[in-house]
Amino acid sequence: MLRIRFFLIFCLGLTAVSPIAAQDDCSENVEARVHVDPGHPWRPPFGLDRVGQPLTALVEVTSEKGLAREYSLVGYLRGKEVGRYALTEINHQRRDRTGYFERVTFDAYPDELALFAQCRFQGKLVELTREKIQPPMFEADAVAQPEQLMNPVDLGMVLFPADWLLLAAGQKAFVDVAAISRDRDLPGARVTAWFESLPGEKITEAIRLGMERRSQVSLRLPSASSTERDVLHVAISDADGKELWQKKIQTSRVNKLPYWPEFGAMYTKLRFDAPISVRDFKSGAFSSMGYEDAWAPELRDVVVSLPNGSRFVFWRGSSYIPFWAGKHDTGMSYEWAETSPPPGGFVDSVEPLMDKELRYGRVEIIESTAARVHVRWTYQSCDFLYKVWGDEATEDFYFYPDGFGTRALTLKRGPGVEYELSEIIILAPQAGFPFSFLPSNIVDILFVDGSKRETSFPYPEDEEGKRKWPSEMVKKAEGTPIIYRVRLHKDEVATPIYFNPLDTHIAPVIFPPFFDRGVMVTPDYWGSHWPLARGKSTGWTIDDRIFASPSHNSVISWGLHSRPNPVSTAQIETLDTLGRSRLMTVQRWAWLIGMTDASDAQLLDRARSFTVPPSLEIKGGRLEIDSYVSERRAIRLVVDAAAVTVVLKPAVACVNPVFELRGAPGALLSVTFGGRSLKPGEYAWDGHTLWLDVNIAQPEQLQLKFARSPASTR
Repeated sequence: MLRIRFFLIFCLGLTAVSPIAAQDDCSENVEARVHVDPGHPWRPPFGLDRVGQPLTALVEVTSEKGLAREYSLVGYLRGKEVGRYALTEINHQRRDRTGYFERVTFDAYPDELALFAQCRFQGKLVELTREKIQPPMFEADAVAQPEQLMNPVDLGMVLFPADWLLLAAGQKAFVDVAAISRDRDLPGARVTAWFESLPGEKITEAIRLGMERRSQVSLRLPSASSTERDVLHVAISDADGKELWQKKIQTSRVNKLPYWPEFGAMYTKLRFDAPISVRDFKSGAFSSMGYEDAWAPELRDVVVSLPNGSRFVFWRGSSYIPFWAGKHDTGMSYEWAETSPPPGGFVDSVEPLMDKELRYGRVEIIESTAARVHVRWTYQSCDFLYKVWGDEATEDFYFYPDGFGTRALTLKRGPGVEYELSEIIILAPQAGFPFSFLPSNIVDILFVDGSKRETSFPYPEDEEGKRKWPSEMVKKAEGTPIIYRVRLHKDEVATPIYFNPLDTHIAPVIFPPFFDRGVMVTPDYWGSHWPLARGKSTGWTIDDRIFASPSHNSVISWGLHSRPNPVSTAQIETLDTLGRSRLMTVQRWAWLIGMTDASDAQLLDRARSFTVPPSLEIKGGRLEIDSYVSERRAIRLVVDAAAVTVVLKPAVACVNPVFELRGAPGALLSVTFGGRSLKPGEYAWDGHTLWLDVNIAQPEQLQLKFARSPASTR
């Protein structure tokens, strides 16, 4: 990089200046720099698209005053001009706080750059600086992928590193290789690939490398051993066999696939082959620890499998904070109960993600039947040093065979202690750069009246430099609840959804993008302190731990003061988690959740159905006092006879109703709906809970027949 200081004064005499010279006063005191912009690793292009990219030069001109000349940048290759560009941003005097900046991209890669200036009205073109450029003589990269993409969780893995290769036993894979030679032709060049476990089984493919011409080839990888942890080698050599370039790609294999039910919850220990990044709290030094040794051995993970292929995961590495695990190796969390703690001092934030050792968090499968899955997560929000204040939370997650479920949060807190309950958070694997996988339209805002707003991230600032929703959206949300539809990966078809009919405020917090070295590197908040990593406090900048640990991206938040109305509230004298008897507030909330490719119209029907249960006429049974429980989206009945008839009268669409039946006598012999006997698969029954795969738009009759009457069981 060449840095030069110029002080240029033009005059035509000692005591007088001609009118033309006065008009063409080009006096400038400037500093100018020209250097190659190598691009930012967090910015596109990514992967193979980076190979052979044209040169981008950054021009910087600093001056205490406005510029009096026009600037241009010229590129030369072997003494011949290959590009001349007027610096329009600089010439229009658009500046930031420190000076004038402009990036110029050349079609051909020059070996020399020259910056020129010229008076605006007349005058010679003045060369201000010239810099020699050393182009990379050889560039290459390789990306390996399985032939058929599988959800890492289906292989027993979780948030698998983005730059590794994951294979099931016997699964075919291929590697794409791109390369360019800038100083000479390389006839006879070849690409070779092999696994370290089987060095004798190599596959080779010719690659045509003409000077300044980018080439790309794809190789189907050779058969592999059963080694669980392997290394894929990819090399390029010339016609004489001299190696020009090589890359090593870490590879993991799963020799025995885990069993997941079509619908159900299972305990497991998800596999993660990379080490855990650890930062020493006092010295700041980084080290690592083995994943297998990170928690008490009795602690396990829980995976909920749903018939539509979606997976809901409670992972030790995420402090049991559950998330949707997508097919493309990203995840999405609805957040947790996070507090601004009472007085007494605390370190960093107070939330369950700080419980890296799982001193407080626990997860339990309460039920997993043909009709319903129920998983309970209990935790205390703690600070960075595991300090707690006596509050606790329980989150119950219920799922049904249609793939939709509920998040039911019960919070026991000291009176007046504020909590944040919801935030849209997207999890990413190690080496997962936000701009490489996040779409611009991360969140759709779907009002239950059918109107829709698509968002775009990074969300722009307004005239006051703030990020706020349009006022009409804010006002509309005060009377019209919102379904939030989230895209956790640009290639993921299914989207997580989130809905609370008692939430009368749009999520007020829109997270800003991050900048590094003058360029935008994320569309929203990014953090490497969660999941998995230890010892890293909450930060507001990017860091190199993206190469060593999974990370997360916060998109929007409801904050501490925008909670939806609770389903119930009580103040009771009870014991807190520290054993103290005191007055505490106990509140419950319920949200509809799911991960689905359903249309917006179908989601609207589900949201309305969740909000407004149908009216009922019942024979052979009666309603419980708490007849509709939104936390489980269930209608509760007491069975009084061997045959029960229920007429459902929906005010809005009723989608896949759920019934909890107390006192059901014996086996369920038949289910008839609308005069038609339902087949297995059109309903699910576990002796207590009945789920129906029906959509009801008008009054319909449901008939249930049991093996015997309730009286015969007494």
